This record gives sequence, C-alpha cells and structure tokens, in this order.
Amino acid sequence: TAKCRYNASIRLKRIGRYTFMTTIVLSLGLILAPVLMVANLTLAYPTQVVNCIQIFLAVAVLVLSVVNATAGYDTRAHLLNECGDRIKDLSRELRTELQGGAPDLKAFNSRYAEITTDSEMHSRSDYALARLQASDVYNITGLGRAWTRASVFVAETIPYLVPTAMLASEAIFILDMLGVTGVLTPYMRRLAGA
Repeated sequence: TAKCRYNASIRLKRIGRYTFMTTIVLSLGLILAPVLMVANLTLAYPTQVVNCIQIFLAVAVLVLSVVNATAGYDTRAHLLNECGDRIKDLSRELRTELQGGAPDLKAFNSRYAEITTDSEMHSRSDYALARLQASDVYNITGLGRAWTRASVFVAETIPYLVPTAMLASEAIFILDMLGVTGVLTPYMRRLAGA
C-alpha cells in the first residue's frame, strides 16, 4: 500500500508539472501572436484568423489554469506521500513487534485504517506498477508482465493527451502563421474568405 501511495504521488506530481508547463507554453503562444502582428511580418493567416487563434489560446490557458488549480495536484501528491511514509513507519513497527512476540493486530489494523483514511486511494495503475516493482513478492513474468506494463503505460498516458493536443495545435497554428508549414493554412484562409 505504501508503494502504491508513492506511485500515486509521483504520478500526480508529473501531471501537475506537465499541465503547468503546458499553461506556460500556451501563454507564450498567446503573447507571440500579437508580437508577430506588431512586427509587420507577412503572416500566412488573415488577421481575423490570428485573432480567433488568440481567443482560442486565451480560453485554453484559462481552462488549463482552472483545471490545474482545482485538481490540486501538489497538495494531493504531498498527502499521498505522507500517507506512504506513515504506512512505512507502521510496517517497521509491526516487524519489530513480530520479532518480540505476538503484537496486538487489532491495534495495528485500527492505526492502519486511520492512516489510510487521511488520503485518497491510489489508482489501479499505481497498484499494478507496485506489483511490477515488487518482483520479490509478485512473480509476474513474460506476457503477463508485458501486458501489465502496457496497461500501466496506457493508464498513465491518458491524462497527458489533452494538454499534448493543445500544445500540438498551438505549434501548428504558429508554424502555419509564420509560413513554415501549411497544415491548416488553406482551411483557415477559406474560412476567413481570403
């Protein structure tokens, strides 16, 4: 359980950092568009399209900022990490008690329940990853190991899809606007009636 909580903490920290960095990059793109217009560069997109892209980026920054603030990734990760530490301490104490005789398991169970109710549960992918990491306890080999590793990868990748798509969209818009690429340029000109 402690390892699962540590895995969940690491996962949440990564997601929090990624969405924060995504917000920064989108904000820089939001600033870049008017700077390019002020510089009197010849842009591949008409002014109306550039203005629409700016509105899209502003909304994207706002939404990601709200999601990041509401999700509280850092706070949740900290609580999960603390929970893992407290479970580890309890585990060490139980091992010491077991060496000295018969411990009061009801008391340990009660303390364990108290510790685990203070934080959120880990995900199934956190548990699957902990099973892969604890090869001395779980004997997962061959196709079972590959399948478990793949399912953990897919589960941990899903939260990154939307921010990555937003970053890719911004890159395409900016590169198209500068005339470096022409992925959306024909469609944007047609939509603007140019």
